[in-house]
Amino acid sequence: MIDPESGQVEPPPRAADRLGRPSRWDPPPDPPRSEAKLRDAIGPRIRGGSAGQSSVARIEPESPPQALGGSTRDMSHWERWLEFCARIDGFPRHLSIHSGGMLVTAAPLIDIAPIERATMVDRVVVQFDKRDIETLKLIKLDLLGLGMLAAMDETLQLIEHDCAVCLDLDRLPEEVPEVFEMLQAADTVGVFQVESRAQMQTLPKSRPQSLDDLVVEVAIIRPGPIQGNAVHPYLRRKQGLEPVTYLHPSLEPVLRDSMGVILYQEQVMRIAIEVAGFSPADSDGFRRAMGTWRSTREMEKLHRRFVDGALRQPGMEEATAEELFRQVAAFASFGFAKSHAAAFARTAYESAFLKLFYPAQFLVGLINAQPMGFYPVEVLVNDTKRHGVSVLPVDLNASSYKTTTEWVGRPGEPLPEGAGIDARPEPVVSSACVLPSEDVRRRWTPEVADGWGVRLGLGLVKGIGEEHEARLDRELARGPYRDLADVVERTGLPEEVLERLIRSGAMDSFGRPRRELLWQLREVAGASRGRVDGRALRGLGRAAGKRGAAAGRPLDLRLPATDVPDLPAITESERIGDAYAVLGVDARRQVVGLFRPALDRLGAVPNAALADLRPGHVRVGGLVVTRQHPMTAKGTVFLALEDETGMVNVTLWPDVWERLRGVVRRHALLLVDGQLQREGSVVNLVADAVRALPEMTATAGGPDQPGGVRQLGHAGMRRLG
Repeated sequence: MIDPESGQVEPPPRAADRLGRPSRWDPPPDPPRSEAKLRDAIGPRIRGGSAGQSSVARIEPESPPQALGGSTRDMSHWERWLEFCARIDGFPRHLSIHSGGMLVTAAPLIDIAPIERATMVDRVVVQFDKRDIETLKLIKLDLLGLGMLAAMDETLQLIEHDCAVCLDLDRLPEEVPEVFEMLQAADTVGVFQVESRAQMQTLPKSRPQSLDDLVVEVAIIRPGPIQGNAVHPYLRRKQGLEPVTYLHPSLEPVLRDSMGVILYQEQVMRIAIEVAGFSPADSDGFRRAMGTWRSTREMEKLHRRFVDGALRQPGMEEATAEELFRQVAAFASFGFAKSHAAAFARTAYESAFLKLFYPAQFLVGLINAQPMGFYPVEVLVNDTKRHGVSVLPVDLNASSYKTTTEWVGRPGEPLPEGAGIDARPEPVVSSACVLPSEDVRRRWTPEVADGWGVRLGLGLVKGIGEEHEARLDRELARGPYRDLADVVERTGLPEEVLERLIRSGAMDSFGRPRRELLWQLREVAGASRGRVDGRALRGLGRAAGKRGAAAGRPLDLRLPATDVPDLPAITESERIGDAYAVLGVDARRQVVGLFRPALDRLGAVPNAALADLRPGHVRVGGLVVTRQHPMTAKGTVFLALEDETGMVNVTLWPDVWERLRGVVRRHALLLVDGQLQREGSVVNLVADAVRALPEMTATAGGPDQPGGVRQLGHAGMRRLG
C-alpha cells in the first residue's frame, strides 16, 4: 500500500493485526513480571552470598519460550486459520528444481555452494535459488529442450538419405516468398510456434512478409501482450485499419518498430530508462520483477517511482502515466525478450520451409519426436494427406518401430504392391492448403522429392514401447513374417499387444480376415508358451514345469490351428474405430469422411468450402481435435473441428458453453449449427447448437459411431482442456 501523504510504500495489513493479536512480524510480548523479578533481570544472573561468605551460586531460570508470532491457543478456529494464513503469506509455495539449469564453476562445486542429492540417481542440486546464484556472481546456464529441433534434425537426415540433398538451414535465404505465402494462409499445422488456433487466426491479419514480421507474430500471442491489450491494436494498425498512435511522444523512439504497442521485455526496460528515469541497473531489476512469482508485490513497490518519473516528461498527465504503468505491468504474466522471439521465429521459418517442400520427411520427424507440439498425430497425418502425401498403414512386414519414409512413386505412377492403400490422396483445393507450383518445386527440391510417402511405425501401437524396438527391427531385417504363428514365435509380444496389432491391420498382409486371426490368437499364443486353453502343459517328462524344448515350444510341431467358423467381416465403422482406438489415427481415411453422405443429406458443408461462403447460418460436422478454455477469454471456449477437408475454429460464448458443455464433453464427433463470421480471410463459426454427430446422422442413414474415436477425442480434451 502507498501512504497518500508520504508517498512511501507500506506493508499490507496482516490478518493478525486486524484481529488485534500479534503476528509473525511483531516481537513477542514480554511476560508480566513482578518488581523483584524485574530487578533480578536487570541485575546479575548468577547470585551468591555477601562478600567473604561462602555460598552456593544459583542460576536464575530463563523465561519460558514464546511461540513465534504469539500463541493461538485462545483463538477461535476461524481466527486461528486467518492467523496461520497471514504467517505463511509470502513463503515459497514449493521447492522445485530447474530441469535444464546448470552451474559452471572453476573449483569443485561442493567447495563453493551447499549441495544435496536429487531424486535422479547420481545427480546433485544446489541449495541456493536463482537470486542467491546471481548475488554470488556464479555462472548459470539454462538449457531449453525443444522437440521441434529433434524433428528437424531427423527431417534433414531423411532428406539427405532419400533425396541426396544436404540441406544447410543456416544458408537458407530469409525471404522465400512461397514460405510466407503459406504462413499468411495460416497453413501451419506442425509448424513451430505458429500452429495454434490463436496463431492461425492472427496470421492472415498480420500477413508476415519478412523474418522481422515473424518475430512479432511469435511474440504477440503471449499472456503479456494479451493482458496488456496489445494484440488487437497491433493487428488493426498492421492492416491499416487505424493510425499508429502513442500514449506520449516520448514513447515513439521505443515503440516505433512495434507500431506503438509493447511487445518485448527490452522495450519495457527502455521505457523505464527513457521515460520513467530509471538507471540501466534499476531497469533490469524492473524487468526481473515482472518475471517472478513475486512480480505483483515488487511491481507495486515500483509503481509510485515509475509514475513520478514519467510525470517529469513534458506534457505527461497522471492518467497517461498510470495507463502506461498498467500496460507495462501486464507483462508480469509473461513477456518475450526480442532475442528469444527472433530465435523462435527463425526456427518457425525453417520448419515452415521443410513442411512446404519436404512434407513426407517433415511428417516423419514430427511423429518420431512426439509428444510435442499442439496437435495429436491424427491431425498431423490428415493435414499431410490433404497436401497430397501418401500415408501408408502399419504393416508388420513393412513397418519398423519408428515411422519412416517409403517410396510410393511420383504422381501418375501406380502405387507399389503392398502399399496398403488403394490410391494416392488428392490435394484439397482450399485457400488454407498451400501447394508449391511445379516451377517453385523444381527451384527448391530435386525431382525425386515428391515420390516419397510415409509408412506409420509399430511404435504407434498402444502397448509397444522402446523396450520392443530393437527386437522388432531385428526381426524385420531377418525377413518377412509368414503367418500368425511366426509373429508369435519371433516377436515374443504379449497376447493383448498381438491382438492390437491384428485390430490395427498390421497383419492384413497375411491375406487372412482379421476375425479369423483373432479367433486363432489364443490357441496359437497358448501353444507357443506351453499352454492350452490358458492352462500350462504338464507331464512332458523332464521339461515339465519349465520353458524347455518340449514343454515350451509345441509350435515346433507346426500343428494346424483349429478351423475357424464362418465369421462376418468387420465393417468400415469397426475398422476405423479399431484404428483410432489402437493407433489414434487411420491412414486410409479421416473418420468424418465416413459420415459425409449423411452430412450431405443433412445440409452440412465441408470445412474447406467455408472460405468461399458468405457470412450467415451454416452447418458443419467434424471431430473435436482441441478444446481450449483460456483464462484470458473470460469464459469463452474454442474448439478446433476437423473433417476430411480441413479444420474450422468454433467459438462458444460463455452462455452457450454453459448450455452445451455436457454434449461437448461427452462426444468427440459433433454436428454444429452456427453463424459463419468473416474478417478478411479469417473464418470463424460461432455456435448456436451442438449435437452428437452419430445420433443426428442416424436419421439420415449414417453409420454407427466408431468406438475408438470417442476415446481419442476425450484423450485430446484431457490433454489440452
